Amino acid sequence: MPVDTWRDHICFLHRDCTVYPAPDYLGPNKVDIACGSAEIRARVNVLDDDQVVGRDEIGLSQYAFDTLGLPEGTEVTLERATPPDSLSILRGKVAGSELGMDQMRDVIRDIVDYRYTEREIVAFLVAASKELTLSEIQALTRARAEYAHHFTWSREVIVDKHSMGGVPGSRISMIVIPIVAAHGLWIPKTSSRAITSAAGTADAMECIAEVDLAPEALHDVVEAAGGCIAWNGRLSHSPVDDVMNSITRPLGIDSTKLAVTSILSKKMAAGSSHVVVDIPYGPGTKVAQLTEAEELAALFEAVGAGVGLTVVAVPTDASQPIGRGIGPALEVRDVWSVLRNDPDAPSDLREKALDFAGIILGWDPLVDDGRRRARALLESGAALERMERIVDLQGRKPKPVGPGSLAYDVLATRSGRVTGIDCYRVASIARRAGAPMDKGAGIDFLAAVGADIKAGEPLYQIVGNVEADLRRALSAADEQSGIEIE
Repeated sequence: MPVDTWRDHICFLHRDCTVYPAPDYLGPNKVDIACGSAEIRARVNVLDDDQVVGRDEIGLSQYAFDTLGLPEGTEVTLERATPPDSLSILRGKVAGSELGMDQMRDVIRDIVDYRYTEREIVAFLVAASKELTLSEIQALTRARAEYAHHFTWSREVIVDKHSMGGVPGSRISMIVIPIVAAHGLWIPKTSSRAITSAAGTADAMECIAEVDLAPEALHDVVEAAGGCIAWNGRLSHSPVDDVMNSITRPLGIDSTKLAVTSILSKKMAAGSSHVVVDIPYGPGTKVAQLTEAEELAALFEAVGAGVGLTVVAVPTDASQPIGRGIGPALEVRDVWSVLRNDPDAPSDLREKALDFAGIILGWDPLVDDGRRRARALLESGAALERMERIVDLQGRKPKPVGPGSLAYDVLATRSGRVTGIDCYRVASIARRAGAPMDKGAGIDFLAAVGADIKAGEPLYQIVGNVEADLRRALSAADEQSGIEIE
């Protein structure tokens, strides 16, 4: 049936179905649909129209139909779904038991196959968010990796970088990747789009190049250029994440342990051998205090060691934005200024990118000083040249997306010195301006921390393309600008 249910298995039965009383299955109950070795478990929706679904027919949503893989008109069996054999394992975890690798794999397999009710998955995730041993985190990471697309490479050392996020403007990946690739290490970077922030790396890269690459295309780009910056939507997709995220996000289940398993399982699937993780800490981020960031860094490194990855995790200060722009096009502008070695390029963006590129290049045994090598590649123009090559190979946009055509100044209400910037507040204002959906929208800072400013002078510009969005953002800024002046 021409119904898109994303990645949820839905079957449609007639209310007067000749096989089962369809209305009995509205709610959490499921059915198994099978023919030979092809089988799916699906939730039931009920229809009354004989012209859509007959009394002896099953209609399948597009994803369910594709997953089952059978042609229209195939005769199938319809059975009541029985509890999976692993249910006792899941209940054991809920009761506080420690799970081994095989047990964790069984639970994850049945989550992927939709063999649990949502209530059972919620119970498992709540238990896992509160209590997982190191060996369980490693087992869960391995199990999750088994259900993502796996890349294989012709080199043993494949490097990667990941950020826990939360720092507006910190688009260092778009600088780190071309530096590392220009050196000769392979770095196939897949990134997400923004969910709660004003921009993700994929959102920013999409201003200048295609990011929705098929696995084969990504492989070709990396083989030719040594790196890529692509959207992970269909590259490192895992049905485990689909199921877990559909539950954890609405319920606000935020577990660093579950986050570690998700992140490192994707790196395993991507074929990475070495990973550096940026852990920003500060108000409005996922990690509030330095001590928490240090604990999380140690966990990343311990889990990585247990699953065969070399991981270096680095806590970084997230007390203020990095760069001058917040929003995809504005952040790309800052990235290009760094890559081009412009004299007025944001120094904080440049230095943080060099720090992380230096860590990665330090994994090359022939490099004595990774940061010095990174700086040389940036200052020589080699990184810029490599970025241009990556953009061309991924598919350069004929007309890059630039900052929006409309702009409003947010003015200081008092004289004094800028002592701080509320990252969460300014990111929220950038989103109200339309970012990241409107890639030209965002905030352009005019007064940096430490600057002396007079009442009535501009603190930043709100930029975008939709008048109504900018007025909403300006209203929010007038209420609270996010800039601290003393």
